[in-house]
Amino acid sequence: MLDISKIQVIHVEASSYCNARCPQCPRNFCGWNEPVGVEQLHISFNKLSNIVKQIPQLVDANFSGNYGDPMMNPHIANLTKLFKYSSITTNGSPGRIETYQQLAHLGVDITFSIDGLADTNHIYRQDVVWDKVIKRAKAFIDAGGVAHWKFIIFKHNMHQVKQADDYSKRLGFASFKVVNYERNHGPILDNTGKEIGWLEPHNRTAESYAYNLEHELEILRNPYDLQNDNSDAIIDCETKKQQTFYVNVSGEVLPCCYHGVNQHIHPKGTTLQEQLDSFRWLEQTWGKKDCNETCYNSCKR
Repeated sequence: MLDISKIQVIHVEASSYCNARCPQCPRNFCGWNEPVGVEQLHISFNKLSNIVKQIPQLVDANFSGNYGDPMMNPHIANLTKLFKYSSITTNGSPGRIETYQQLAHLGVDITFSIDGLADTNHIYRQDVVWDKVIKRAKAFIDAGGVAHWKFIIFKHNMHQVKQADDYSKRLGFASFKVVNYERNHGPILDNTGKEIGWLEPHNRTAESYAYNLEHELEILRNPYDLQNDNSDAIIDCETKKQQTFYVNVSGEVLPCCYHGVNQHIHPKGTTLQEQLDSFRWLEQTWGKKDCNETCYNSCKR
């Protein structure tokens, strides 16, 4: 499926710890941490180093999490030293100020996921403290770091896009990007499981509805084994196009981050190439009735 001599970049999950409770994150249930119980780990430097050493050329790294924030890992700066170039995506509030300054000196780019201003960012980025975000962003930029502001747009923050863009320029951000990840319809729960709000999209009407909490929890805890016919799509595999792979927080190699959410597959073999080769069976299912469900849902066209 992949040839290690052609790999240019790898996606690394540095930590499964996170200080935020974003309602559409797979680590929690609509912002309530209790039902999911993600195992809290930092990736081992030795495991990651062993993977990187098997790639015959220097490669780049993208540190962004499925479940955690890379800046929760106290050794994140040392991890970036394994690569030719590294980028990090963070909510901007965890980690020591000195770590941000060190990353700036190492030439690491950081994307700060900031979804609004002081009065709105916490609606989606629950438990993230605005002042901590700005303090760390300023420390990184003032130390010479290249910072990017990523703004997920919702109904509750759409009126602040221009203001946030202007503020990003005053702070010295290199870019400001508005994105829509379709994480914009559903309840917001506090950390006791109580509904305290509702996410709505910026561009259409999607009103809240009576949310059956117990029913949704039952599906989460006891998912159905659905027998779908997945032969109606061509798989446009991002892994093959970009010549990349994903390393989860346990140091396991996987084809991509989509397979790292609710993980159902594991690598086989001893060497990195053997492990990548062990996923060839996925490609053999594409276009067939039994097409791998993760491939089908993530990369069909």
